[in-house]
Amino acid sequence: MSEQDPTTTFHLTTLHTPTPARILRLHGELDYAASPHLRRALSDEIAARPPLLVLDLSDLLFCDSSGLNELLRARRNLHHVPLVLAAPGPQFRRLLDVTQTDQVFVITDTVPAALAYHELDTPQ
Repeated sequence: MSEQDPTTTFHLTTLHTPTPARILRLHGELDYAASPHLRRALSDEIAARPPLLVLDLSDLLFCDSSGLNELLRARRNLHHVPLVLAAPGPQFRRLLDVTQTDQVFVITDTVPAALAYHELDTPQ
């Protein structure tokens, strides 16, 4: 499913996998105008209480402080839903580094690594 807002250059795609994890791929530019769209999508995903929520950032071209703020807001409201940021590009990694928020998120290089991280983190 793709949720595209024609007023922004940002949209989300839900990726379906054989696992119960939810994967949202973020596309384009996540800025002030796009932040409410991300907020709604993350609220819906968190309300569904998946065993894992992965944000695939491989197609995210830009993120400003308002986009980062939405991710931090979601992190505060997870209600025990693990959140992993997967495949962030150089601009987003720099934003995380400069703001030192790379210390509060689980970040992996790929979506499969995010899924594997959760498997390792789950008690057997």
